[in-house]
Amino acid sequence: MPRLAKHRVPYTIGLAILILAITIGAIFYGRGFKPNFKKGSIDRTGLIVAKSQPTGANVYIDGRLNNATDTNINYLEPKTYKIRIEKDGYTPWEKNVEIKADLATEINALLFPLAPEIKPLTITGAYNPTLSPDGSKIAYGVAGERGGLYIIPMDSNPLPFRQNNKLLAKNTLSVDYSKSRFIWNPDSRELIARFEDENGNATANLLIDSEKSSQAANDITASLTATLADWQQTINERSQTAGIAAPDQVKEATKTATLASPSPSPSQKPSLQTKKATTEKTQPVNLNYNPTGLIFSPDEDKILYKTGNQYKIYDLKLKKEFTLPDFPDLKSISWFPDSKHLVVAQQDLISIIETDGYNKLTVYSGKFEDGFVFAHPTATRLVILTKLAQPENNAPNLYSINLK
Repeated sequence: MPRLAKHRVPYTIGLAILILAITIGAIFYGRGFKPNFKKGSIDRTGLIVAKSQPTGANVYIDGRLNNATDTNINYLEPKTYKIRIEKDGYTPWEKNVEIKADLATEINALLFPLAPEIKPLTITGAYNPTLSPDGSKIAYGVAGERGGLYIIPMDSNPLPFRQNNKLLAKNTLSVDYSKSRFIWNPDSRELIARFEDENGNATANLLIDSEKSSQAANDITASLTATLADWQQTINERSQTAGIAAPDQVKEATKTATLASPSPSPSQKPSLQTKKATTEKTQPVNLNYNPTGLIFSPDEDKILYKTGNQYKIYDLKLKKEFTLPDFPDLKSISWFPDSKHLVVAQQDLISIIETDGYNKLTVYSGKFEDGFVFAHPTATRLVILTKLAQPENNAPNLYSINLK
């Protein structure tokens, strides 16, 4: 007993030191420090936080299978790795990723079905479909006695056939909405159905309330100029306010870009169009939905803009500019709802690309009309205008391309 008492203090101190050493080692190990027994050193490492949509994809590092997504990959030597993420039935994701010591590098891979499901949103034909500025609804015309001006609400309903397409105004003997084009007001509550004769002269300008069903339209031709001037002023003021966040070099760069910005039909919000503006005779009335040339992402953290013939992204958080690759036969380019991707419409080709210009993935290859494509606000699908297998003389319809 005296002997045990004599060594109790050294034992206690030794045990305390051992526990402290183990604790410190666990802390350093958890923070990415890894012992290198060959060199007799402790190396600093980094880690990857790999996520994917859908989840459960395989992660390959420099060609070797490492783990599945939605897990952390720890203790990586600081350097650049070739990361590839794959899942059966989906397009692969691939990028060179730099791993830095003591830092977690996050990867969010968006994978798309190799054979996406395509479903019709309309079956009676959709003439001149036009997306509202806030991306919440599409206006389109339908021909015939039972036709008229319709609205498709872009809500979160996963079933395309249950979109509750709403008839705003019926066709009459003198009014056929399939022959009109539509101009939305800045608040997406009203729109003008504009009718023109063969010479491009206006025959009627009917003001429609997008919240009312089966209404009698009001012809505002007499006050059209004042109405559009008021709408344009509102658009200009909002664009100028949003543009305050843009750095001076971005604002200056957009002054040299030539942008035609008709009603923002091909995008969730106004997109940068490459389509040439039509003549004043055929389109004497128009609104410029993009007066500053700056298209902010849905989360307002990034800016899409054009300088010369080059499209660029400026990241306000990173304070960094990215140059997008050239897109031959470009029809339109617009934001994807996650603010991390863009929807690119080229001739007979629709792709989604990351905002740094990498991972351009094809989601649709085939005919579609007038570059009309935009992402549904839920990011679950794209909406396009196409005839698919319909006879050539039939009107095109709106279809959804499932991205999940």
